[in-house]
Amino acid sequence: MKRVTHATWRRRIESVKNTSVNIAGKLPQGLVELYADIRGHTQALVIDFLVVGATARDSVFVHGFGCPVERGTTDVDFGIHVASWDEFSALKDRLLAAGYKADAHKIHRFSHGVPKGPRWEIDIVPFGKIAGNDNKIGWPPEQDIVMNVLGFSEAFEHALDVHISADPDIVIPVASPAGMCLLKLVSWLDREIGLRARDAADFEYLIRSYTKIPEIRDALFEEGQMEAQDWDQTKASAMKLGQDAREISSAATQVFLKESLFDQPSKKEEFARDMQRQNRRDLTQCAELLEIFSAAFLKGST
Repeated sequence: MKRVTHATWRRRIESVKNTSVNIAGKLPQGLVELYADIRGHTQALVIDFLVVGATARDSVFVHGFGCPVERGTTDVDFGIHVASWDEFSALKDRLLAAGYKADAHKIHRFSHGVPKGPRWEIDIVPFGKIAGNDNKIGWPPEQDIVMNVLGFSEAFEHALDVHISADPDIVIPVASPAGMCLLKLVSWLDREIGLRARDAADFEYLIRSYTKIPEIRDALFEEGQMEAQDWDQTKASAMKLGQDAREISSAATQVFLKESLFDQPSKKEEFARDMQRQNRRDLTQCAELLEIFSAAFLKGST
């Protein structure tokens, strides 16, 4: 495989970040209005936000680059970069005053309908200085429910600017494929067993869809991933995504994924089974893709 310098890796990561994603006129009815409304409320409070989850995946891959729809959803997930629960509460109060409905059981969940659109289920996850040194948040009021927010800062810092409307002109930050990948891996490790299979399925989807981005497809030949993987594009995609995820990840995220997943054979087997079970893929192939990704992630660009 061709040796690629660290500076070259950084330039190529930036080229992906600067990839033009224009999906104006392509989003499901009502979603542009929802994004615009959330953007207005966060801007009023000087809070930065990030689109994550299934709608981030679909915005980039389905609407941006023509990949097949994996599964429809009315769930919209946001991360908000805040320093305290007071900031989260201020946003929550604004949303409730604007007609959003709070979930009876989950403090971060809301629902909201817009004209001529479905009712959206909205999750808002705070990250940033609000998290402790262990990169976890404890949900109020008792803070007995804890969530790992590793990966959110990296996804935010390396987000794609996605153009969702021409009139009015609206651009929103959406997690990049490498950022989505980090979030899916951390989420799979953090969730209850019965809830995490979709994270593994989305991880597999990211690998298979990554080469729909022209800059990525070209890079597989220029950087040598295709040659290294015997000209198998899916395997080369797993290798490239592993390298790109490593390149944007913090030291804390790298250590967490290494110790909690990639150095744990039984965990990797569980993850591969979730990849296979959800997407009806061959288990051996899923395990191989995960192994290629993890080897590339652990090795990085060295």
